[in-house]
Amino acid sequence: MSDRAFLSEFITEPLYLIKEELPASNEYKEEAVEQEPAVVEEPEVKVELKPIFTSGDNLKGCIILVDWKNGEVSAEKELLLKILGSVKRTETDVLIAHAHDSSSEQIEALLAEQNHKQVLDFGTGKIPDLQPADFYKITANGPKKLLKAHPLSEVATDTEKKKMLWNALKEMFL
Repeated sequence: MSDRAFLSEFITEPLYLIKEELPASNEYKEEAVEQEPAVVEEPEVKVELKPIFTSGDNLKGCIILVDWKNGEVSAEKELLLKILGSVKRTETDVLIAHAHDSSSEQIEALLAEQNHKQVLDFGTGKIPDLQPADFYKITANGPKKLLKAHPLSEVATDTEKKKMLWNALKEMFL
């Protein structure tokens, strides 16, 4: 009996042979299927932060955050200008940011926008890196130096705080 003779016993329906062109070799090439990564587009959420009122031109890369509730307080501003003069800075050399009604996000945006090497925080508590820091201890954040100080109204009345501030400023600027 031939190899195909027994097939007629199993298959009673007619069979048709269709010739296909096969490659000369028995090896099949694997094709890499490139799938594009699924991209999920999130809707753009526009977050608009109101600008912080500032003064000064920031010529020497120093940002000073103050917590003046009713705009500039002349006695505190005069003290601040004396402090700046003691470390050879003027109002045009620094950027004074009135941070009373501002959020931490607004402060972060201001710091990201402005070129600065030093940041002085006079009692605002709006910079997350300075939250755990001690008063009048310089905190380094890469090449940037940050200093946490008491509000100017407290510094004006306490000579011990003035001395600690002066020592920290000498270390930071001179």
